[in-house]
Amino acid sequence: MNYIYDITLNLNKNKIYDFYEWKDEDNPEFILKIPVYKVDSDTFLNLKNNDIIVNKNFLNMIEDKTETYSPNSINIIRYCALFVSDAGVVAIEFDSDGNNYMKSIVSIDEENEIIDAVKNIKYVILEYKIKRKIKNNIKFSTRNEKSIESYMLSKIDEMKQNCEYSKLKYIFYELYNEKSEDVERIYSKLINVSKNDNSKFNKLNDILNLIENRKIMSNNS
Repeated sequence: MNYIYDITLNLNKNKIYDFYEWKDEDNPEFILKIPVYKVDSDTFLNLKNNDIIVNKNFLNMIEDKTETYSPNSINIIRYCALFVSDAGVVAIEFDSDGNNYMKSIVSIDEENEIIDAVKNIKYVILEYKIKRKIKNNIKFSTRNEKSIESYMLSKIDEMKQNCEYSKLKYIFYELYNEKSEDVERIYSKLINVSKNDNSKFNKLNDILNLIENRKIMSNNS
């Protein structure tokens, strides 16, 4: 069995939250070790976007294999595994009957590291059934578009985490021709541009590349 170590999950019952929507009160899980399975893109999208059920044999394979850390103790998630494809990474916790119970994605940085880590392991054919299809507005992207999206999301998140507010304000002004001091609003709108291939998608990428190449310098908050 293959494992991934030292990642953070935000397991939720009713919705998979994008990493930039995570909040401290969500009580994210700090995972020490979790089983990982490499699946094809169609299987991955079914697992991520629909209610599914796996068989008892699979539950037995992953039982008590996921370890989490909390202050002064190591805990076990009874049935949990990580599923990876070129389309992304999703963690699923199952109940004792094999129904998906909670799900989580990972941060952009961890997603890239995990996809790279599993590139040499074999694909598995997972036996599962779709119990309920959930309607989603799934945006299909080419590998290049997904790479650009990941790059932009990570850079914008990095700017916010590093309090580089003047950069965020500059980018916002260039995109919208509007000045704003509301950093949360600016951050939210830039993240939305990054995740939607609209008329501002390519322009945002160009601006970020200029900043990355130090043709534009703006490090003051």
